[in-house]
Amino acid sequence: MANQEFENQEQFEIRQQNQEEGPSFGDIMSVVWLNKWWFALSVFVCLVLAVLYIWKTPKTYSRTATVMIKDDKKGGAANSEAAAFQDMLAFGNVSAENELGFFKSNRLMAQVVEKTGADKSYTASAAHGLRRNELYTQSPVLVTLFDAEPNEALGFKMKVQKGGKVEIYDMYGMVKSNKRLTVTEGDTVDAPVAKLALHSTVFMNPEWIGKEIAFTKSSAQDVAKEFSDALEATIQKGSSLITLSLKDGNAKRAEDILNTLITVYQQDAINDKNQVVLNTAKFLDEHLGVIEGELGGVDTRIESYMRANNLTDVSSNASLYLQNTGTLDNQGLSAENQLNMAEYIQIYLQDNTKTNELIPAATGISDSGIQSQINDYNAALLRRDKLIANSSVNNPLVQDLNNQLASMRATITKAVNNQVEVLKIQVRNLNKKERENQSKISSVPTQQKNVVSIEREQKTKEEMYLYLLQKKQENELQYAINESNCRIVDPAIGQAEPVAPKKMTAVLIALLIGLAIPALWLYFASLLDTTVKTKKEVKEGLTIPFLGEIPMEKRKVNKGIVVREGSRDGICEAFKIARDNLEFMDAGAKKTGGKVVQLTSFNPDAGKSFISVNMAISIALSGSKVIILDLDLRKGSLRRQLGIQHRHGLSEYLSGKTDDFASMIHPIAEGSPVDMLLAGALPPNPAELLKNGRLEELLNYLKSRYDFIILDNPPYGTVVDAAICARYADQTVFVIRSGAFDKRQLPDLQELYDSGKLKNMSVLLNAIDYSKIVKKYGYGYGYGHRYGYRYGYGYGYGYGYGNEENGRRRHSKNSKADSEPDNTDNGTVQS
Repeated sequence: MANQEFENQEQFEIRQQNQEEGPSFGDIMSVVWLNKWWFALSVFVCLVLAVLYIWKTPKTYSRTATVMIKDDKKGGAANSEAAAFQDMLAFGNVSAENELGFFKSNRLMAQVVEKTGADKSYTASAAHGLRRNELYTQSPVLVTLFDAEPNEALGFKMKVQKGGKVEIYDMYGMVKSNKRLTVTEGDTVDAPVAKLALHSTVFMNPEWIGKEIAFTKSSAQDVAKEFSDALEATIQKGSSLITLSLKDGNAKRAEDILNTLITVYQQDAINDKNQVVLNTAKFLDEHLGVIEGELGGVDTRIESYMRANNLTDVSSNASLYLQNTGTLDNQGLSAENQLNMAEYIQIYLQDNTKTNELIPAATGISDSGIQSQINDYNAALLRRDKLIANSSVNNPLVQDLNNQLASMRATITKAVNNQVEVLKIQVRNLNKKERENQSKISSVPTQQKNVVSIEREQKTKEEMYLYLLQKKQENELQYAINESNCRIVDPAIGQAEPVAPKKMTAVLIALLIGLAIPALWLYFASLLDTTVKTKKEVKEGLTIPFLGEIPMEKRKVNKGIVVREGSRDGICEAFKIARDNLEFMDAGAKKTGGKVVQLTSFNPDAGKSFISVNMAISIALSGSKVIILDLDLRKGSLRRQLGIQHRHGLSEYLSGKTDDFASMIHPIAEGSPVDMLLAGALPPNPAELLKNGRLEELLNYLKSRYDFIILDNPPYGTVVDAAICARYADQTVFVIRSGAFDKRQLPDLQELYDSGKLKNMSVLLNAIDYSKIVKKYGYGYGYGHRYGYRYGYGYGYGYGYGNEENGRRRHSKNSKADSEPDNTDNGTVQS
């Protein structure tokens, strides 16, 4: 028992390993080759669809432009003119990352759309008629709209006619019109959609006459957003280079949009800078006016202060004051000295004792007249003294000179008195001036402070005024030399060939899809198909001995009998191999009589009756005596299989209605070596009849007369009949129908084998369609391949239990029963 369990475990592990290996490459290629026409058809259809896709899809061209942003972060050149202003106004740094947003902004793109007219589209059908091409600027006719709003959508179709006329129709916009208008080129027409005019271009030629051109005017805002979304802007790593890419149905339009976008961006950047300059100029002008007014006020204050204080220059005045002080001191001292001398002479003249003495002449009196009078007086006095010395006092000349001297002395005295008064006045005036000068000198610090304060304010405002005046000139220079922070490295360029649709890619994808569709169909069909179809699947899922495989029989056969003496058909050989395997199943067992072989299945219509009949014939051809017992008392499959009318059989014997079962034994066909015992009438209690002991007596009798007793039983597990009959069987052949037995039932079948409820159990695979298996799985084996034959038989019908009438009703529902042969148990299907 332990050895058997070990063997079963080893076989189970081998089976699991085989399941994990999967199909080989050869199997896959075999499947492909056998289904080559499906693959070819799928590839052909997909390639046709790919060609239609290529013809139908509008061509898309790619254009790329490269610009360099003067990025301060990445070493871009600083604007030297702007740098001169950065001490007062902050322009900010330019960042390439920030400029990406400007390039993709709807505001700039809206200007581009307006400049290029990209919101207007002219399309015409291609030569094959499956695609419409964008004409852009190569349209033979250009449309001018006069009263259409920028965001208004409208359109129409037009055909060029002879004589410079164009017919327009299918108009739509705010209103839809089916009206047809004929417009002469150059004329303005009030069409239902808009006021417009048509003009021919240099591309007009006779080939366009009669061809349809579709004109569409879309919302400028929507078009701008579409192009903005389609624009790809990227920064090259480690630099301030920006790559702009755009894909469009017209290469020239893509180039124009990119180049115009760069131009608009540059002008926008210049306008931004100029706006700053203009704002700066306004700021400077305003502040220059204010400071100029304030500076004028300060000048007026200085003027008023100077005028009020009689100042020209405080420092000069202070020096003058000091100089005046010295002068006044000298003048005062001189005046006082002269006054003292004058007073001395005055006293001297008033002294009568000195009338005959000379008057001092060098007294320092500045008056030359007095000094001259003194000199004349002294000269006259000396002459008188000489006369007196030579004559007497009474000399008339002396008397005249005395009178003259007295007169002159009186005159000198009066003059000296006047001079004394004058000198006194002069001294007082000089003292007064000296006091005034001292007062002015003492007021100099205050004046200096006030003047310095006002001059400081004047200087500050003057410097600010000069600074702003200088910046105004620099700002005007900046306005004149402003340039964009964007430099064009490469204008919009690209290949002449469209980037989409990619023909080779579309064809390759179509080829792959064409191969994948049937491959996936086969793969998923195999995944969804949970039925057992091949010997390989049986052996991988079970450790039960495999008896053999019976191929599908597709020919019309008489009574489902395919085994005949001398036949070398593949199906006949298959039954012979199954027969030999059956004989060797318990070759070592000692038998006292014939061998009882039971055929059963899990599913109805597995072909048990077909297998029973042909297996019995194959055994009989080897020289053994064989009898078939139709123990399907609920359906009587063997009778229908052989097309025999109702006869008495086992049900009558088992129920005790008769004991003469020998009279009910008949050959399955005229001259056949195989006998049979039919089920008889369908009883209401088949299980009880099988258990009453009469079946065992019958089998004991038949063992003495036959070498093989084949029991054709109903399905196991569905009804109890097969389990009852299993008590008397020496061997059990479990029939599995290819394509009808669910793989999920294999564990149940294995469990049944492991339990030992069925003696000497083996598995027989029935109705294998090798052609389908090879096409689906890529591998095949069996008699159809070994001998070059392609046999098989169709699927059967449902297994029913109940009265015979219900069985006939269910049988009549399947119309295939009258047209296709089958390895089943249903009546005359094989005939």
